[in-house]
Amino acid sequence: MTKANRLSNPGRYCPLHYRYAPPVFARPAQLHADTLLIAGGLYGNLAALDVIGRLMEPETTLVLNGDFNWFNISPAGFSSVNTQAMQHVALRGNVETELCSGYAATDAGCGCAYPDDVDDAQVEHSNAIMSRLREVASQFPQLADQLGALPMHLVAEVGGLRIAIVHGDAHSLAGWDFNHTALHSADNEQMLTNLFTQAKVDVFASSHTCLPALRKLQNADRSFAVINNGAAGMPNFAGTHFGVATRISIRPCPPTVRLYGTRIGTVFVDAVKLHYDHIQFVDQFLADWPGGSPGHESYHSRIVDGPAFSPEMALGLLPEQPARRRAR
Repeated sequence: MTKANRLSNPGRYCPLHYRYAPPVFARPAQLHADTLLIAGGLYGNLAALDVIGRLMEPETTLVLNGDFNWFNISPAGFSSVNTQAMQHVALRGNVETELCSGYAATDAGCGCAYPDDVDDAQVEHSNAIMSRLREVASQFPQLADQLGALPMHLVAEVGGLRIAIVHGDAHSLAGWDFNHTALHSADNEQMLTNLFTQAKVDVFASSHTCLPALRKLQNADRSFAVINNGAAGMPNFAGTHFGVATRISIRPCPPTVRLYGTRIGTVFVDAVKLHYDHIQFVDQFLADWPGGSPGHESYHSRIVDGPAFSPEMALGLLPEQPARRRAR
């Protein structure tokens, strides 16, 4: 798809105000914690939000890393998700950005900036979901204004490690450079190393692409990592019913929730399981998105069966299947 076509295709276009440069992260840390729990892509799943609260250890700071809205198109669900989100550290993802009248771009659609290998039906469904969600958000102008006031990114420090928390990637709120395919490409190693040099951080923690990934890089002087938690509010692997969050801590991760991870110096960087109430979530989803609706068409099979993805693929140990990708 040419650049001109992308600019006229809502859902594939990335507005200029979504963008920033890697040196923006070379600033003093705004948040200091012993343990960070970073949950991007909650997608309105109240059951997952309940589990996150129960998982928080003493002296843990929760960062809701954007797109905590999506399926929650009932007024009660919208109000509950956002009221609870504002009680924690929160960043705006493309969904929250497009819900705020001060930022919404009519030509951006859902604001996902989907790459060309995501099928057109998925893009159309996402734009339709965003339209429904905007209708609900218009009933809560004060909450919508609060969403618009949230930052796009954050710099945190854990155990002396500097962490850039973003929704998309190092360049854009809706960037895809931290998706598992790009992250594990051998061609991108120098690009990733340059990002860390410009940003002056040790870890990038992201979400947005809805499938998790972890890559550790090392040069002669230091180690770096990019960790993408995928989706906190949906299954991330085939045959599973749990979400994934990122835990960064000076203490080891409890083995009961740990999926995989690494260490950067003395700090533990792990993907953790969010075993939410699957039946509660499915009931909530079907009440809002019955058969034939855009939400059901795009997400029901993933919610019930999980995507065709595995932890080995998240770690780059198995190649991605060549089929056309459905990102969410």
